[in-house]
Amino acid sequence: MSVFRPQSIVCTACGTTNVETVAMSLHGSRVPQIVEQIVAGTFQCFTCGGCGLEYRADGPLIYVDFVTKRWIGEFPRTMERSWASLEQQPMDVFRQSLIDLAPAFLRAEADGFIVRAVFGLDALAEKIRLLEAGIDDRAVEVAKLEIIRQTGAIMSPDRRPRVVEASAESVTMVLWSPAAEQFCVSVPTADIMSLASGEGWRSLLREMQIGPYVDLGRILIDGRLTASV
Repeated sequence: MSVFRPQSIVCTACGTTNVETVAMSLHGSRVPQIVEQIVAGTFQCFTCGGCGLEYRADGPLIYVDFVTKRWIGEFPRTMERSWASLEQQPMDVFRQSLIDLAPAFLRAEADGFIVRAVFGLDALAEKIRLLEAGIDDRAVEVAKLEIIRQTGAIMSPDRRPRVVEASAESVTMVLWSPAAEQFCVSVPTADIMSLASGEGWRSLLREMQIGPYVDLGRILIDGRLTASV
């Protein structure tokens, strides 16, 4: 079931407190129009009543799909520097909800779920694109580094490659040039999987398989800043 609640949001530009109705949890297969908004980048976009600045309310929320078996905890992007302490929360909630405290009929459905932790709605949109296309997001994160090497793109915590289109045939991602300009690269999906399985990237692939936070932020961001949700 999808749950929405009013929430006070302080504008970072003028300090005005705006009250908006935002998602606490989303059942993806039951709210396809909202999934479309997430992927399009228009979900939870608001305008400050004080200064007119447009902003996005980006969680925290839980994105669940019992049909395709996905459980994604989405945290505000500002919390990413605490990923090491937050990434297990979606897994903990998943276990409590579908295993430890669940009735038998729900426990029977728990097997096969993909559990992820993401930071920011753009990261959630990327995960949805990849999972909808049936592509291993762990392999994509590894392949991103090889694509950066091949294209001469730059990377930093704020300028990571992001997948903007994904299908069984190809993956398109946005990267940053040394001149700080964005450009797109499309790679056959089969090549993505091949790049990720290369001898030189096996240690990174193992890193991406450790926990629910599957992102290059694992190697770019320390992640040990204390945070609470």
